[in-house]
Amino acid sequence: MYGKCSQDYVKDVLIRFAYHSTGIEGNTLSLNDTRMILQYGGLPSESGHSLYEVYEVENHCQTFDYIFQEAKEQQPFSPLLVRNIHRLLTDHILADSEQYKSVQNYILGTDFQTTEPFEVPAKMQEWYDNLNQSFQQARTFDEKLTALIKSHIEFERIHPFSDGNGRTGRMLINYGLILEQAPLLVIERNYRDQYIQFETNQDVKGLVNYAKEKLTNEQERMDNFYQTAKKQRQFEKEQWEKIDNGETELPKDFFENDN
Repeated sequence: MYGKCSQDYVKDVLIRFAYHSTGIEGNTLSLNDTRMILQYGGLPSESGHSLYEVYEVENHCQTFDYIFQEAKEQQPFSPLLVRNIHRLLTDHILADSEQYKSVQNYILGTDFQTTEPFEVPAKMQEWYDNLNQSFQQARTFDEKLTALIKSHIEFERIHPFSDGNGRTGRMLINYGLILEQAPLLVIERNYRDQYIQFETNQDVKGLVNYAKEKLTNEQERMDNFYQTAKKQRQFEKEQWEKIDNGETELPKDFFENDN
């Protein structure tokens, strides 16, 4: 558990985030297929899905493990953090994983040109410096969220990798939210067109307002998972106290099952 992110909440938001984040990029796996892959290691219920799509979803599990561990250690935004997130998200599916792009790329459905490959290292260093500074200087959660959203739009316009920029950028927003022990942001796949429009127009305010609305609902969901886990821990503590006080006994085969 990290802050109020109970284990069950993390599992819940992982499934929803992976489903929607990959769906924005065109992944056709259903929410239930995503759940089966991440929770049980199962395969899609229907044929016709590519191995790429399965790995694209599955890779979110190891990436979540990584960002929660880095957040626990309060690691700042850095080249290593971003490259590792990209590497984990594109594991098994991208030849130049974690490497900055070597040829020009584009964001489908937009009319602006992303950063030229030779400019990426300098642009990304500027990105790290600006984000860390603005995030650290922010005094309220709204200011921190605005810094994260502004940097997200800038990251997508740089488009530093050959592929996987959207998934990496959305994961970076959530890394910042985890640092604040806040609920995670799930940008829904059916909101894709408006989301891309915000990026195209560099509409920080529009995307911030959407994020705030989603995070309000997500906060309630996270709190409910936390309270449920808290009650369960208290209940289990009381059961052990009853055993210690001789009010009840362990099942006869308890130690046999434990072995």
